[in-house]
Amino acid sequence: MRAVDLLVNGVEDPAPVYLLKGTDGYVRREVVRALQETVPPEARDMCLEEYGDDDDIYTVVANLSTVSMFGGRKVVYLRRQKDLNDREKKLLKEYVSDPADTAILLIDDKGQNYIGIAGKCVIVDCGTVTEAEAKAYVGSLIRDAGASAGDAALSKLYSYCGGDLGRIVGEAQKLTAYAEVGHEITANDVEQLVAADVEYKMFEMTSAFTDGKAELALAILSNFREKGESPVKLLYWITSAYRKIFHIAISELNDEEEARALDMSVRAVAFNRRMIEQQKKRIGGYVVRLKELVGYLYELEYKFKSGAITDESALNMAVAKILTVYVR
Repeated sequence: MRAVDLLVNGVEDPAPVYLLKGTDGYVRREVVRALQETVPPEARDMCLEEYGDDDDIYTVVANLSTVSMFGGRKVVYLRRQKDLNDREKKLLKEYVSDPADTAILLIDDKGQNYIGIAGKCVIVDCGTVTEAEAKAYVGSLIRDAGASAGDAALSKLYSYCGGDLGRIVGEAQKLTAYAEVGHEITANDVEQLVAADVEYKMFEMTSAFTDGKAELALAILSNFREKGESPVKLLYWITSAYRKIFHIAISELNDEEEARALDMSVRAVAFNRRMIEQQKKRIGGYVVRLKELVGYLYELEYKFKSGAITDESALNMAVAKILTVYVR
């Protein structure tokens, strides 16, 4: 099951064993919190247990098999990362095959320790959430807070936060704090109250150029200037953005490998791949033109650094060149 399904729908009838997979730390913590909250508040001090690398699996299984003195179920979170020995694997496999009905075991699987028991567990995918999942989850949190948010607002919030669910939730809490009960949070509210990642805003600008939306692209550039960003920094960002786009256009790496190579988010790489494929269909010789653009941007950078032109002129010339490539 996807983690967001569990978070949005709640846990009414928990399974005895959950195997948590995936690398999103925030999502994993929220899943653990949701399952731990199946224990009544008054019993949590005694009925929530965590075990790590220094704990023996025998101790974990013994705890799981012991009925809580408070009645009801206990939740045991196994966070061990080091390899299990054969005895421990056998003990854990035996327990998972016949788990106690008075306990929930959460296993944090970031390796191959538990491959032999996966078939007997409910596997929760705690990987990076999709846009649709993030919008569903955050939308439910906003509704629980007495407000609402339209699809356009949730889409902009997702984009501004680079798909980072932890940050999206934090910004959503800020938005609901400003909103009155019953108020619908709009895309304009997000625009005004949420600071977009520079990476996203740069790709929003390059996307606008790419789509031939010169007015929107220039408005984003103007907004950068109004916030005090210098022509030198903007030219560096623009050159870096198009260098990365060109690299993606000619690369044979997959999205994750490309993201590591260029120090980008995987979503930004995927976004650019889609954009590149669209432009290949729209603009003849697009990759060659992109290569020429990147070379021109580097040439401008050299010229203003050598004093041949001002940084302001370099920025204006860069924008003019970009327009010749994309605005037909």
